[in-house]
Amino acid sequence: MFPKFCGIIACQKNSFIDYPGTVSAVLFFGGCNLRCPFCHNPQIVRNELPAIDFEEIRQFLIKRKKSIDGVVLSGGEPTLNPYLLEIIEELRSSGFLIKLDTNGLNPDIVKKCKPDYLAMDLKTVPQRYPELGCHTGDFEVRLLTTIDIVKQMGAAAEIRIPVSSFFVNRIVVEEIGGILRGVDKVFLQPLKTHTELLDISFSEEPIQRSLLESYCDIIGKNVRVCSIRGI
Repeated sequence: MFPKFCGIIACQKNSFIDYPGTVSAVLFFGGCNLRCPFCHNPQIVRNELPAIDFEEIRQFLIKRKKSIDGVVLSGGEPTLNPYLLEIIEELRSSGFLIKLDTNGLNPDIVKKCKPDYLAMDLKTVPQRYPELGCHTGDFEVRLLTTIDIVKQMGAAAEIRIPVSSFFVNRIVVEEIGGILRGVDKVFLQPLKTHTELLDISFSEEPIQRSLLESYCDIIGKNVRVCSIRGI
């Protein structure tokens, strides 16, 4: 049995938007293997918040079982947590659907999780990931392997692209479009620049909707659905 303080450092008790078509609770795991300067969850990425007793979370979820159908495992990066599979088993045994949010760098763990719904963030083209703090030698293979999992899951999975003008431009979008050919759903997500970011020196102007729409058109040629989320 995993310990009562197992790396969950925040809990959103009710969400209508994080798990498509499902009322959910969102559990945030501390720590991440990326350091994206535009990240808007710096305390979670740096694992600076106190851990929450999992039994308290479990009891809350059970009491709300009639109104909550799923649990979103997010972060940070949940696949880094050594107790993730046990936590999923516990939640499933209580009757909850599982959505996993991941950056895609741990495909073997993603496979073992067998999520009911999967959301992978693709920040830019794979070869630029060292600019985001990723230095694992086989990171490109890992990313492409998780993208293949997304493709295999069809409508039960999605790719999310946080659109930073420093890491996403037309050339990047055209390459990403080819990489994502066969994915069911892709969502472009403008950055939340009005919040505290991981890199306090990072700043950029909001991206124009017309530019986002042109990116959607490019990627949309290769996937079933590509749309803008968050505006």
